Amino acid sequence: MSTSESLTADLADTPDTTGSCDVCPHPRDEHDPLGVRYCNATAVSALPRGCICR
Repeated sequence: MSTSESLTADLADTPDTTGSCDVCPHPRDEHDPLGVRYCNATAVSALPRGCICR
């Protein structure tokens, strides 16, 4: 695993439960673990996908 892959994996697994989500309309503290991972991965990868709840 390269350094950038390791950093991306670490960021995607690190829950940020403060404030509003940059990816979906839900507050970060209302995300379940799957939602946190999905939104973090979406933000880190700059993917044009919507909320996981859709």
